[in-house]
Amino acid sequence: MAAPTPVSSLVHSSTLVTAGVYLLFRHFRDLLFLRIQSLIVFIGVRTILIARVAAINEKDIKKIVALSTLSQLGLIVSSLGCK
Repeated sequence: MAAPTPVSSLVHSSTLVTAGVYLLFRHFRDLLFLRIQSLIVFIGVRTILIARVAAINEKDIKKIVALSTLSQLGLIVSSLGCK
């Protein structure tokens, strides 16, 4: 994308992504976490590591912000995997 992104839309979109992941796990927590808690923590930690390494090697600020949001989603997923 060549045009600059307004800050309000950037914050709004990252808030919606985070809220969507939170609501998904909030409503299906009992069903999802019976036997796969360690797998969910592993996926979350792996997402954090991959997104941060990719952000370090990136030059475009929009991609860095997107990868930062992805890293934060990994943090949310891994923390929801822990009881």
